[in-house]
Amino acid sequence: MGKKRKGSDDELKKKKKDTKKKKKKDGKKNKKDKKKKKKDSKKAKKVDSTSSSSDSSGSTSIDPKKKRHKDDKELEAVAVDNGAQRVLHAKDLPPPEEGILRFEFTTEESGPLGLRFSAGYPPLILEVHAETFAGRKGVPSNHEVHAINGLALVPMNRDVVMNSLKARPVTLDVRPQGWKPREKIMQIERKRQLEEAEKQVRIQEEEKRRVQVAQEAAEQAQREAHERAERQEERRRAREEREREAREARQQQKFREEEFERILAGDPEPLRAAAQGLMEADYGTDVKVEGRRGLPLRLLTRRKEVAWLWAGEVQELIGGGVFDPGDSWS
Repeated sequence: MGKKRKGSDDELKKKKKDTKKKKKKDGKKNKKDKKKKKKDSKKAKKVDSTSSSSDSSGSTSIDPKKKRHKDDKELEAVAVDNGAQRVLHAKDLPPPEEGILRFEFTTEESGPLGLRFSAGYPPLILEVHAETFAGRKGVPSNHEVHAINGLALVPMNRDVVMNSLKARPVTLDVRPQGWKPREKIMQIERKRQLEEAEKQVRIQEEEKRRVQVAQEAAEQAQREAHERAERQEERRRAREEREREAREARQQQKFREEEFERILAGDPEPLRAAAQGLMEADYGTDVKVEGRRGLPLRLLTRRKEVAWLWAGEVQELIGGGVFDPGDSWS
């Protein structure tokens, strides 16, 4: 029994080892297959791209005139024929713009043109020598070189332009200093007109504002004048009212005083005269009144200096009122 069990255990171990080996072999095989597939796909892509590029190059090479550089218009004055440069005639160039002067020098006019240029771009014609091709054609000095054979005087055209200047025929376009293309002039003019229109709008707005400010100031001045006139009228009315009240008060006072005087005059004249004499007499003087032993007390108080009430008005007490430094009794 023991031998049989040992034999079965060994068989199981062998089987496990065999399955592990098979799994490893299968994994390696799958990895190889994947790598092979990737290589094949990359090769297929390369083939497609090369074929497409060859097709596109073939299509473009068929008609090179269809695809031109954006600067071909500037370089159209120079044609290339089998690698050699060929200069076009002036009649093949577009007509010069307004303000540009064009001078053509033919193949018979070989040699120096008789011009002295300044440095920089565009060069300025500093001097035109007499009895030279340029002098006889009337090339003006103090003008800028605009183009040579239709090529603008810019740094990128330097080599081509210098070679063209030495060759014949050659076409020289010059312009006055400060010259601008017609489109630029029109753009500047439009900008100027726009600024002028904006300026006119601002001027109109400022005039409206000034008119409004002047109108508001006039209205304010008118209101102030009206208010001032109203205040003056109120003061005048108040003054007239006070004057009227003062006149009425004086009339009433005068009426009361007259009435009071009339009451005072109701006593007999001899008694009033005796009271007056008694009050004005010196101390100790004997004043006699005919037919009477004395005088009524009211006759002695009917003087304004000693009366408490006079014509209905309360009088100041004797010794009262404002302090008087010259008064010996104060």
